[in-house]
Amino acid sequence: MDAAQRSKIAIRALARAFWLRKTAYGSGGQSKMRILGIVVLGAALAGCAASRQEVVARLGDQFIGKNVDSLVVQFGPPTSTFKMNSGQSSYVWQLTSVTDIDVDRGYGTASTRFCKVSIIASPVGIVTQLDTEDSNAGGGLYAAVGAFGSICARRLGMKPQT
Repeated sequence: MDAAQRSKIAIRALARAFWLRKTAYGSGGQSKMRILGIVVLGAALAGCAASRQEVVARLGDQFIGKNVDSLVVQFGPPTSTFKMNSGQSSYVWQLTSVTDIDVDRGYGTASTRFCKVSIIASPVGIVTQLDTEDSNAGGGLYAAVGAFGSICARRLGMKPQT
């Protein structure tokens, strides 16, 4: 089962839990719904994409100690570069940026999801530090708890390690 199928199942289960909660009657209905909600949230938190920490660790394993050229080959030219006084260089790649706009009755909200990879390279071009900056996939509660992993993980096709 791939990540998209797991996320659809988790969303359907969560929707079903909310529907059941609305229709539950009797004294035990609410506690059963809480338990069901916890189970569904746990399934969603199992995730369909790797976490931000996993992405940093895997990219670090792949690129730290190698020449910056290996990142250029993988991601294309960097979005920005900066030469530091120490002789080191800073490089940033913005791999993806998506802005979602939701409008309802004349009012709207916009949210931007992004993935940036930042590195520091020695004066001879060897990667010494690597970090990512991204927004969580999804929105609302899903983004707050990181239920579907990071945008960088989705962009790079990284699944969680089990």
